[in-house]
Amino acid sequence: MDSQLDRDPVCREFRALCRKLGWRVTASRLAVYRFVRGNKSHPVIDSVWEAVQRELPNISRESVYRILTDFADKGVIYQLEKPDVVARYDSNPRRHDHFYCERCGRVFDFSADEVDAIARAAANKLGAITRVEARVTGICEECLRKEQTRTRRP
Repeated sequence: MDSQLDRDPVCREFRALCRKLGWRVTASRLAVYRFVRGNKSHPVIDSVWEAVQRELPNISRESVYRILTDFADKGVIYQLEKPDVVARYDSNPRRHDHFYCERCGRVFDFSADEVDAIARAAANKLGAITRVEARVTGICEECLRKEQTRTRRP
């Protein structure tokens, strides 16, 4: 595997990433990295697993999931939806945006009409737009206050 890592620029990039993150270079991590690197289709776990199985037929879905989770946790990729999120329903069907708290899981409504104009101008080239919504993630004021209170305690 080392000679392959030396010749292929993606493999060299992957080896440097593993060194930076303190990970062992494994065939399964490399195969997942190769598939997701630059992949613009926003694949779901099963798509990644099926693609990686072509290279590593015995790899389990759970292994691919674990690798993807590790990649997301370290910022190598971005996980669009958290796996433990259940469907949420909004009683307000009118145009508005959402702030998701990463700590407590609450969702807050807010409105940024500028988002609509910017998104429509950019996305109009992709197809017919039916809805524009910004999704912002962060830490809500209440959770920030709780963290500040915890850090001030002796």
